[in-house]
Amino acid sequence: MGRFDSALDCLKPARRLGNHMTPSTFRILLVIFLVAHGLVTMSLATVPVPAAGALRTPYFPAWWRADVDSAWPVSRLGLKTSVVHTAGWVLWLAALILFAAAGMGLLGLPGLSGLWQPLAAIAAVLSLFLLLLYWHSWLALGVLLNVGILVGVYAGWFTHWFNR
Repeated sequence: MGRFDSALDCLKPARRLGNHMTPSTFRILLVIFLVAHGLVTMSLATVPVPAAGALRTPYFPAWWRADVDSAWPVSRLGLKTSVVHTAGWVLWLAALILFAAAGMGLLGLPGLSGLWQPLAAIAAVLSLFLLLLYWHSWLALGVLLNVGILVGVYAGWFTHWFNR
């Protein structure tokens, strides 16, 4: 069954190899990171729209509200408000689905286990695109995390770690 003998093997306490994590522990932490990163990206669509004169917090468009922030770089491109709004929620929804699929593939889900790295890379690119189009300075950490995912996939760090 995928990378584990049973689905519950991934929950067993990790064995230590000296001072290093085992590959299965690292795998679980990376799965948690990928899924959490997708959920945090999506969560910015649930942030309340800042009141006039209040601290401007970052938020993304959502299909359940029509608010568009004039400070977003994409808002200054001269596009229709509906395009700015729809592009935002489509991007975060796609990033969420792809980050979650990458995590499930990393766990060994059939059909996704061989695709988790390309899925993670595509999700990171979409997330970067989202962050740049709907930029707020508080989102800098998200940019670094996405770049880290891309570098890790491109450099083969994850493959190297799991094939030790």
